[in-house]
Amino acid sequence: MTITKLKAKNQVTIPSSIMKRLRLKPNELFAVEIEGNFIKFIPVKVEPKYTTEELKAIDTIVEKEKGSGKVLKAGKEFSQYLKKTVA
Repeated sequence: MTITKLKAKNQVTIPSSIMKRLRLKPNELFAVEIEGNFIKFIPVKVEPKYTTEELKAIDTIVEKEKGSGKVLKAGKEFSQYLKKTVA
């Protein structure tokens, strides 16, 4: 067992032996859960919301729409507009 310390900004250092054993990398994301009296850190992968083509389309839309004052709500409305523009 390795002992680590909770720091002032609620940070916990994961010992290097655990980092190596689990092949963790800096800036890795974790889901944090409580199970009984234990804190679980579960590594997660976050998939990008948009494809490379959609991101290029977004850049094109931004350049084309600059100054036009078109307002779209984030989420479904924007996704629908993006699909129409990419298609």
